[in-house]
Amino acid sequence: MEKHFLLYVLYISIVEIREKSYKKGDNQTFGLCNLLHNIPLMLGSESDAEKAYTKLIDDVEFLGIHSWLENRKKEFYSRYPEYDPTEH
Repeated sequence: MEKHFLLYVLYISIVEIREKSYKKGDNQTFGLCNLLHNIPLMLGSESDAEKAYTKLIDDVEFLGIHSWLENRKKEFYSRYPEYDPTEH
């Protein structure tokens, strides 16, 4: 129950930020929240997480924001080098 509650809290927080950014005309924040808001609800299991990751990659491709994703990957691998596929 705790995992699903935390995922819901993340989801609803992103939705609230998305709504506020829309009202303020903050298109960058709105766009990122729009891209990410459904992901927490898709993380119920490992196979769901894989589907969410694939959807994120597809959405990034569709929106043409590859550099944003590449920067996030660099940050992630810097923080968690054990997951960096180039280090193994």
